[in-house]
Amino acid sequence: MLNDVNSQSHLGPDTVVWQFATVEAHVVTGARCVVGSCAWVGSHTVLGDDVRIQHGAFICRGSEIGHRVFVGPNATLADDLYPRVNNPSYTPAPPIIEDDVAIGAGAVICPGVRVRRGTMVGAGAVVTEDTAEDSTMVGVPARELTLFPCNL
Repeated sequence: MLNDVNSQSHLGPDTVVWQFATVEAHVVTGARCVVGSCAWVGSHTVLGDDVRIQHGAFICRGSEIGHRVFVGPNATLADDLYPRVNNPSYTPAPPIIEDDVAIGAGAVICPGVRVRRGTMVGAGAVVTEDTAEDSTMVGVPARELTLFPCNL
């Protein structure tokens, strides 16, 4: 649902928003995006083309998500560095997700983190720092998975 008829949100061509999803005001999506059921897309978020947001994902306001990004079910993008009720010092710091990123189910991307192009974030990982391009991040806190070549 779009929260406000005059929200100035723009859903790109062939974009689908599934049942019980919330797309707040001033959201812009590219072409062929999917917002899954029960997902939340916060205000002033920008999605590139071919973004897939799965069931129950939380995309905080002001997020920037590149092209061809997969956000797994129940993944969370957080924007509050010091979450407290009625925090007078609250300054949003939404994460930035670059192109060709895949974020696994239940993963958390912490405030202000940049997930660089081609990164794969494993299910349940908690990404607390910027990633390198084409990396695979796993664990809590997330660390880059490095595979050592073996001699056969």
